Amino acid sequence: MDPFYREYLDQEICRAGTNCVKWDELEKTFGRGDLAAAWVADMDFRTAPAVQQALAERVEHAIYGYTENADAEKAAEVGWLKRRHGVEVDPEWILYSPGVIDSLFFSVRALTQEGDKILIETPVYGPFYRAIELFHRTMVKSPLLETEEGWRMNFEDIEQKFADGVKMMILCSPHNPLGRVWTRDELGRLLALANRYGVIIVADEIHADFTFDGHRQIRILSLEGSDNCVMLTSATKSFNLAGLRQSSCIVRNPELRRKIADEITRAHAGSPNLFGAIAQTAAYNHGDEWMDAVVEYIRENRDYVVDFLRENLPEIKTRPQEGTYLMWLDFTAIDMTHEQIIDMLVNEAHVAINSGLDFGAEGDHHFRLNLASPRANIVRVMENIKNTIRGR
Repeated sequence: MDPFYREYLDQEICRAGTNCVKWDELEKTFGRGDLAAAWVADMDFRTAPAVQQALAERVEHAIYGYTENADAEKAAEVGWLKRRHGVEVDPEWILYSPGVIDSLFFSVRALTQEGDKILIETPVYGPFYRAIELFHRTMVKSPLLETEEGWRMNFEDIEQKFADGVKMMILCSPHNPLGRVWTRDELGRLLALANRYGVIIVADEIHADFTFDGHRQIRILSLEGSDNCVMLTSATKSFNLAGLRQSSCIVRNPELRRKIADEITRAHAGSPNLFGAIAQTAAYNHGDEWMDAVVEYIRENRDYVVDFLRENLPEIKTRPQEGTYLMWLDFTAIDMTHEQIIDMLVNEAHVAINSGLDFGAEGDHHFRLNLASPRANIVRVMENIKNTIRGR
């Protein structure tokens, strides 16, 4: 890694007092504010210098009125997807919305009816559940299988449920919180089943830029037969821009695209965030080196935690994630209830990590650790957990 980026990412930046959820909401969420935070899925890294520069230049203009999406913004995203992921996207396929979850909600409302069955693979990101419940669809769960080789889709279960009338599947790719990067064969098999039974796949690919050890994100629209798929993506996760509210809903099928566009229009949510659009364009045009450095830094943090647990806390199990900056920790071997573990982590270890129950009932005795932080913070979190468990 370039020494500039090593120093850039190593630096601990105080985020307290910036209205950030991860640090300023600790007391409200956990009951105390003196915690080392490794929970909310944003990064404690400054964004790419090119993004900061582009925003600063636009700030200097000092007029921030109504705006429209520029052709240059779509061109930057098309270029990024081609350059980084090998997927060809027509600019006409791109719809903009404030966030990936907003796009998910729009897709559910636009492409299904009340009572329709929607399948999710559990445990999974909490808003997937809310998208189904909020709009009175019927939730169908297909639990992922934990095998000796890692987490796997249960294709037999998926086919049975597709055949039983599922209308849509919400796919997490890469998977949050388990960190799987689905292979081309896995996605191809899933897509074949979806097409056989007329199921629309909505793929949340917001973590697509974070993959490790030769695992490669296969974008759903790069696969043959993906006409009935919706690809949700954003630069906000990759470049730590979540507060700027900008995402893309990319749909090849013109009929599906029209329905989602109509839903976005009805919600009056299609007008771009001026600074979100500028930041995303700069990120996609000039952020390659920064992105490469961040991925490498997170991989090193991941390897540090894997080695730390193996050497100091072997009772806490994990698998080195293939993608995302989120690690799934298994506390099952610790003889405490889930609630007791939470109390220990917060009130004795003074760390904030996500409860696995945020991702469904399968998350009992599991926790999600955010690795996108300077190494010093990750060391602090792990040492606090070790000292607490070993001191009991």
